[in-house]
Amino acid sequence: MDQLVKLNYFHDSQWTKTQRPYITLPGLLKTIHYANFDYVTGPEQLIKDVRGCTETFMLHEQGFTFLPWSPSDIDWTDEADIESRYLPQVKDLLQKELDIGKSLQRCEVFDWRLRKADSQEVMRQVCDGRMIKIKPADIVHIDQSPAGALDRLRLHLPQQEVDELLKNYRVRIFNVWRPISDVVEDWPLAICDARTVTTSDLVELEFVTDELVKLSYLARWNENYRFYYLSEMTNRDACIFKIFDSASFENRKDVSATCTCFLFGPFRNTFRSNRKET
Repeated sequence: MDQLVKLNYFHDSQWTKTQRPYITLPGLLKTIHYANFDYVTGPEQLIKDVRGCTETFMLHEQGFTFLPWSPSDIDWTDEADIESRYLPQVKDLLQKELDIGKSLQRCEVFDWRLRKADSQEVMRQVCDGRMIKIKPADIVHIDQSPAGALDRLRLHLPQQEVDELLKNYRVRIFNVWRPISDVVEDWPLAICDARTVTTSDLVELEFVTDELVKLSYLARWNENYRFYYLSEMTNRDACIFKIFDSASFENRKDVSATCTCFLFGPFRNTFRSNRKET
């Protein structure tokens, strides 16, 4: 069922007129506020339900796809089980969906995270670990800006290899999102058609941790956005959406799919993983 909801967007504050927008882990910076930007709740907008027509949404068109997927059972309280048995299945799923055969040079998982909509847990430092179930983001965003995506490459790979990949191959980052509970009844994932977003809609955000600064995007309100979600998404469904694509890195007008979560009932658990593919 389609939904009429109000989503949260970036809004300039008195500080962002002269400073780059930033946010930190709670308590990390003792002398300044943990964030220097505001957000605004946008006007009511339509979130269209893709249930029954998921085949019309594709990574190379809208920047996202919903698909059926039933990986083997995983112990979600066991980090080793997640990394040894679940993540390889995630990589297999992405490779099959991309369907580019021997052109695929490598596919790596660089991050993953458990989410819980009614969680009261707070990640206070990066070393707290991935098993902390934090709430899904409820502001429209993209996990990495282009500069943030390149920083991710440099974080996980030697600079020489990064240079070679960017020179000789197409590098992409995808997010794979899947519920781990039976059905999502609240805070579903909303994905925006990437063709309706431009770089002028986006503001680069610095997420300051005790280890590094991560660069992502927040979105300003724009009436041109077209958002979609999958109603009653279950643990037999998955969503793959594109975060970064080096093929459209320079002189790009379109961007990757923005996403958020929105409220309309009980709570859900999800698993989110990020991969880079070359």
